[in-house]
Amino acid sequence: MKIKHLRIYYVRPSTYDDEGHVVRYWRGILPSNTLCCLKSLTCDVACSAELGQDVEVSVEIYDDAVQQIPKKRIMRQHRREDTRVIVGLAGVQTNQFARAMDLALEFRAADVPVMIGGFHVSGIMATLPELTPELQRLLDEGATLVRGEAEAPGLLAAILRDALNGGLKPIYESRCYPDISNASVPQPDKKYLRRFRCRNMGTIDTSRGCPFGCSFCSVINVQGRKMRHRSAACVLETIAMNYDRGVDFYFFTDDNFSRSPVWEEILDGLIEMRREGRAVSFMLQCDTKAHRIPRFAEKLEQAGCYMVFVGMESVNPENLRAMGKTQNDVSRYREMVDAWHRAKILVHVGYIIGLPFDTRESVRRDVEVLRNQVQVDEASFFMLTPLPGSQDHQEMVRGLVPIDADLNNYDSCHETFRHSRMAPGQWRAAYEDAWDSFYSKENIVNVLLRTPRERYWGMLWIFVWYRFCTIEKTHPMMTGLVRLKERKARRAGYPREGRIAYAWRRATELARTFRRYADLFFEFQEIWLLTRKPDDPRWATLADLRAKWAEAEQRLHESDLAGRCDAASQEVRAMLEAAAERMRQLASAGRRMNHGARKQLLRKAREIDAYLKGFEMQLPGWRRVVDAERYVSDSLLAGYEELAIRYVAQRRRFNAYRRDLIRRLKTGRILTADVSLMPRAILFELILGLRFGLTFISQL
Repeated sequence: MKIKHLRIYYVRPSTYDDEGHVVRYWRGILPSNTLCCLKSLTCDVACSAELGQDVEVSVEIYDDAVQQIPKKRIMRQHRREDTRVIVGLAGVQTNQFARAMDLALEFRAADVPVMIGGFHVSGIMATLPELTPELQRLLDEGATLVRGEAEAPGLLAAILRDALNGGLKPIYESRCYPDISNASVPQPDKKYLRRFRCRNMGTIDTSRGCPFGCSFCSVINVQGRKMRHRSAACVLETIAMNYDRGVDFYFFTDDNFSRSPVWEEILDGLIEMRREGRAVSFMLQCDTKAHRIPRFAEKLEQAGCYMVFVGMESVNPENLRAMGKTQNDVSRYREMVDAWHRAKILVHVGYIIGLPFDTRESVRRDVEVLRNQVQVDEASFFMLTPLPGSQDHQEMVRGLVPIDADLNNYDSCHETFRHSRMAPGQWRAAYEDAWDSFYSKENIVNVLLRTPRERYWGMLWIFVWYRFCTIEKTHPMMTGLVRLKERKARRAGYPREGRIAYAWRRATELARTFRRYADLFFEFQEIWLLTRKPDDPRWATLADLRAKWAEAEQRLHESDLAGRCDAASQEVRAMLEAAAERMRQLASAGRRMNHGARKQLLRKAREIDAYLKGFEMQLPGWRRVVDAERYVSDSLLAGYEELAIRYVAQRRRFNAYRRDLIRRLKTGRILTADVSLMPRAILFELILGLRFGLTFISQL
């Protein structure tokens, strides 16, 4: 019978968690650029009539991280005599390969043709002389490997033509880096975007490749070191068309947008769109020197860029040299951040834990530098991972260095080889320390106090999300809203749970998750109270006090390392003297504060003066400095916050009351609780919670 239908199913595989469950969420955060790109390219091939005039071609995309894959429906379609089916496992990264292989083997068991491509396949084939065992197994099972980019001339058309004729080859390989100047641009799929929190978001790669040679990166061996780009006209036309469809927010997925030859044309076009009333906002990736390119930062601001993602990787110069990232200059990091802030653009950095000169203690100090000295707005931490396709992986394989055999662990969140300066377990602990430190309540408050007003609510939402992921020990870029776990969708080798055991475990997990959502709601009420009016003198004073203490704390640690106790004492004294003077100024000029609050501020200033008088005599040496640090944290800052900013003291009081009630409930001592505070606590929670909730929701 003549084939009338060609059905192509592109699937982006997820990964497995440490318990063997598929990582899937009710709603995702970042949609896949690869899926949308492949769908657009396939539709172009279908419209070109290269597959024949009388063949109906349909394309469906599925994201395993937010959707169930309709495996049974795909297999039923395959059994129809007038239909050819092909499953394309798309954009498969190394940590997704275990899940991709399980899906491939399941489809191959039903005789469904399967092809698999992405960075893992392309990276292995680009850097190693032979196929690795997992790739060879797929070939043995009849799957097809695809190396290279789908835009390579004739590549996708040849694959689909062979699929239509029932004769897929074992390997399709393109060694060239194709010209993408007029290639199809990924079109947002509205049905697919409904699976994500930001339904108005699109992704697009305006260029590919990277001119730098970082040893940990696989991009340069998979996509090349020479920059290739889409034409500015093509990009702008797509953005304008998608704006009319409701997509007005973009992530430009280029590895380095600032090195694209057409960056200025694209930004000029976006600036013109904003003048016409089509306000598109976006974030992009660039390097640490991009802000020094003439007109770049200025035009990004005018074009609607709200954040840049910068590959900082480390604040230790020795680590940067070891990984070949010589373009980064640690001494100019703060200058870079300040330049982006002047353009009202936030700075999100990628930071690697586990570089050659890292120890657990050095990572702790380096993150403090990142927080208090460099003062970036957001950071994503990754554990150094020898990804196939990178120079690191190639050298480890050649040198017979033992590396983890489980590809599922290559997600930048697991120890995949033995670190020379950290014992097993310490490396992961240092990684978790970094998240806990950067996304602590104290640092979130500091960042929000210096965030421009027009970026405040966006940053608050980001911090809610990153704080939750830090508590849950999941990576924010690899997670979503409300974890879903199917009882039957478990990795091979893991036992299937009984219905009752599974239901009980899922109920307790969901209860724990929603309890953490509730805890975040209360925690961020306090953060909101402390940061919501940075232009008001009371909040400006808090920002100044916190900034001065952050700088003093950094110098204290430097003095500690150098053994300079006297210098540290003078640092603390200077900070306390400045704080007392600032409080006196606020009390005398604080027209928005009542008389009682001003009197309390003056009393606090006198308390600091009294503390300083006895400062030198209180304790010897470093114990004096440690005591002063405790005084600043527990008395000065906390005391000022509760005096100057309304509701903060009550929020903290009722937080403590709520925690006490929960402890008593758990230990069976609820009858001894102080119930006299309960009516006031309930009323306070209703009023403040409703106010915060409505304000937060209105800004989403």
